[in-house]
Amino acid sequence: MRSIPLLSPDSTTKEPPAQPSANDLLVAKAGYASSATAPARSRGKKFLSYYKPYLGLFFTDMACALIVSTTTLLLPLCARYITKNILEGNTPQDLNQIYLMGALMVALVGIQLLCTMFIDFQGHMMGARMESDMRSELFEQYQKLSFRFYDEQRTGQLMTRLTNDTFAMSELYHHGPEDIVVTSLTVTGAFIILLKVNVALTLIVFLFVPMMAVHALYFNKKMNRALRSSKDRIGDINAQVEDTLAGIRVVKSFTNEDVEKSKFAYANNRFLASRRDGYKSEMYFSGGLLAFTQLITIAVIIFGGVAIVHASLDVADLLTYVLCVGILIDPIQKLVNFGRLYQEGTTGFHRFMDILEVAPDLQDAADGLDLTQGRGKVEFQDVSFKYK
Repeated sequence: MRSIPLLSPDSTTKEPPAQPSANDLLVAKAGYASSATAPARSRGKKFLSYYKPYLGLFFTDMACALIVSTTTLLLPLCARYITKNILEGNTPQDLNQIYLMGALMVALVGIQLLCTMFIDFQGHMMGARMESDMRSELFEQYQKLSFRFYDEQRTGQLMTRLTNDTFAMSELYHHGPEDIVVTSLTVTGAFIILLKVNVALTLIVFLFVPMMAVHALYFNKKMNRALRSSKDRIGDINAQVEDTLAGIRVVKSFTNEDVEKSKFAYANNRFLASRRDGYKSEMYFSGGLLAFTQLITIAVIIFGGVAIVHASLDVADLLTYVLCVGILIDPIQKLVNFGRLYQEGTTGFHRFMDILEVAPDLQDAADGLDLTQGRGKVEFQDVSFKYK
């Protein structure tokens, strides 16, 4: 037995001792599985396994994402057809063709709207169902773990993994594939369209892509570290609040409210510092990508104007360029959003798996028999006990 010293009313403290973070939860101890040794492939298969019950809904959602991307690319082509083919014809049928193309564009917008509504509702519901499945699995794992595990863990940290981390994963499960499909298809389609209009101007525009990729990869790594730290710190806050409220009678009995306030302020300030680092990385990440987008628009206007002066590009093609650059903004914003969701989701998933990979101290034997009928009477035969 070890004694637990209680602070007297006269006790003072300058700085509370640092609380263990979530990274310190699962150290290599007897009976615990080390998350560091878990094969990345097995975790990858586990990550994808949550899609299995909802494959039909998932593929429908992806089909809607494909349709949204396709209709987005068709609208600038319709505008180019009107300005380049119809308006330059000067025939009596031009007005009817304009109305026909207008009706076609309205129909495309209607299809795009329906698919977007399906993605927003059913896609989010798919993510919510997967979140519910993961939360139930994690709660079942909590029921299996031994008393020794809970003696060495903080309840607030465990609650954070059951709530915040599973929500972050559900957002990645839903938005991640959609953002990848929409971004890749829209960017590729826009590149092909622009390449057919003017090769030189297209190459100038897409020279920005490698720079954007390097920028995104660099600040993605910084965001990952900041988000991991932020999740650990919010877990520390939950743990501190849980400890204080669970022992509130002792706190009030010894008038230690100021001590508890100091502990909470210490944890709260650490969380604030981690959020500051995360927001700073996100500022550079998203701000840089959006700045590249504006630079692309400027490049199109400047070099497109030069091409028009040299008669290598007409106004209709320049309009197509401006519209295509405009539709590139949304995929870039989705890329920014995906970078944030990916870091939060994968961080939450690794914290989630850290718990699932803990082996319970007590496990049923492989040849054990289930008790089918009990009479309310227990008898031990050939059983011995000893201290560990």
